Amino acid sequence: MDIKKLLPGDSDFHLFENLPKRLYPADSIRHRQQDAVSDDFLTACYVAVENGEAQARVALYGNPALTYKGRHAFSIGNYECVDDPGIASALLEHVAEELAQPGAVLIGPMNGSTWENYRFSLDHDAPNFFLEPYHHLYYNDHFLAAGFTPVSHYGSNLDTRLSFDFTDVLQREEELLERGMIIRGIDMNNFENELQKLYGFISGSFAGNFLYTPADREAFSKKYRQAAAIIRPEYVLIAEDGKGEVTGFIFCYDDLFNTAEKSLVIKTLARKQSDEWRGLGQILANRVIRLAKARGYASIIHAFMISEGVSTFASQKFLGGNYKNYVLYGKTL
Repeated sequence: MDIKKLLPGDSDFHLFENLPKRLYPADSIRHRQQDAVSDDFLTACYVAVENGEAQARVALYGNPALTYKGRHAFSIGNYECVDDPGIASALLEHVAEELAQPGAVLIGPMNGSTWENYRFSLDHDAPNFFLEPYHHLYYNDHFLAAGFTPVSHYGSNLDTRLSFDFTDVLQREEELLERGMIIRGIDMNNFENELQKLYGFISGSFAGNFLYTPADREAFSKKYRQAAAIIRPEYVLIAEDGKGEVTGFIFCYDDLFNTAEKSLVIKTLARKQSDEWRGLGQILANRVIRLAKARGYASIIHAFMISEGVSTFASQKFLGGNYKNYVLYGKTL
């Protein structure tokens, strides 16, 4: 077996790009998703080749701001592999050896940062929702066999009751409204200016998140421009104080993979982390759920929550039950 080190544009890069076509049936949901190599922080791409055919692939990212428990961390992402732990271990160990950074931590799967795709699913017991990455579950076994251990767990919750207007939530909303807070849908006619306002707020709100690294303004705007086609302003709400400064944000979109019923996905929920804005996450979620129920939605998915986050508490308040689980792995070199 040969392990090739490549970059996008190299003559053999098709070996990296085309591997998913071999690993998943033609009708797999995997082919309806994007998992492009991120330009940010890319160090190299690696492909394990046997008899002229790609068997496994992974991309290595060197994000200078990424740390784990005080140690500098690198990440590996865009992972795909045949069902062979030996090939998987050979590839992952080769990347670690070539990196040659004793004491550093290797995190994966993560395509460079938490702004991109990261985490492995732990089960396929429930259908994938729109923008949820799909992969073979044995990838978890590959990482464990290569000496990785879980560093964080995540979950997506499913709410089918769509209960709303809890007394304490409404009382808290009234208090904040009396102090000058407004809640409005994102203005798609002024989208670029909205992104400029949201950039500072989201960067500050996420700064304390696990494995967070900052994105520059243009990279942030690019991510949301790509999502513009699926934005429905009534489900993307911005809370502002009396001075017009953003204090809370919720980003939701339709689950386009669910053809059986109308379902909404809550992807991002954040508020200013001060007691002054306590309860704002629940207020924003309440407004979304109230409107969704009125418009005939049957379910809401609260996506990719790490335990003890604001979104987790909001999801618990609105009776979301566990739907999917995910894990992120790490290994000290």
